[in-house]
Amino acid sequence: MKEQNSKDSLLQTALVIGSAGTLLAAYILIGFFAARWLKDLMEGPKYWLAIGTITGMILGIVNVALLIKKFLGEQNG
Repeated sequence: MKEQNSKDSLLQTALVIGSAGTLLAAYILIGFFAARWLKDLMEGPKYWLAIGTITGMILGIVNVALLIKKFLGEQNG
């Protein structure tokens, strides 16, 4: 029985790591496209794209950190 639990744990870890990367990429893309939309809407400067992308990256990192913290808490419990 322990072997099956170990395999499930390994699979769950791989899925969390994969989803963390996907979430980070999604946040970066959402930040970029939102900034591009605002830049076109308000005829803003091009550096808004950088600000939106960096904001998306920061929000993505925070979300991934919270996801990992939650996952590690479940592993310890």
